[in-house]
Amino acid sequence: MKDLATFLIRIFLDIFYKTEIRGMENVPLEGKVIIASNHISNIDPPAILSYINKFRNDTAVLAKKELFKNPLFGAFLRKMGAIEVDRQSADITALKRSVKALNEGKLLLIFPEGTRKKEDKEIKPKTGISFLAKQTKARIVPTKIVNVKNGSKLGKIIIVFDKPIDTEKYDFTDRRTFEEFPEIIMNRIYSIKIKE
Repeated sequence: MKDLATFLIRIFLDIFYKTEIRGMENVPLEGKVIIASNHISNIDPPAILSYINKFRNDTAVLAKKELFKNPLFGAFLRKMGAIEVDRQSADITALKRSVKALNEGKLLLIFPEGTRKKEDKEIKPKTGISFLAKQTKARIVPTKIVNVKNGSKLGKIIIVFDKPIDTEKYDFTDRRTFEEFPEIIMNRIYSIKIKE
């Protein structure tokens, strides 16, 4: 089911958004990996994962609990590897499930800011990514997604995967490092240059 669903999503994105992927060689093909991305629209999670699933199928994604309200859709999301998270609290259960997925060698997609962001909106990223890095030592791939308005109604999606960050170089037992690490990741993401 997952392979078929992601294949159909890729076809949709290729046809209607002329999606362009850059830096796929920076995504490790095995082992525990965190894809950390900015978040601009509801299409971001399926867009990013559908292209990664061409090369590895052991993926999971943190998804807001509101998406699971419909039992059928919720069941479908879980089949696709979604982990339900309550964004209004420190959701320990979601973090534990994420740690479990990573320690099983999976790739996990997260959005450190926890919500969609408009360009003029300041959002403080959450420390969940620090917790995951501390517990799993997973490599983090900073990822930037943009929708370039090129005259078409939907625009063109560009996804850029940057070089992985080795989290073993960081001392997450240090409180300052733990709290500042999410900002380091987001600054790295927003500094990725995208040429149309």
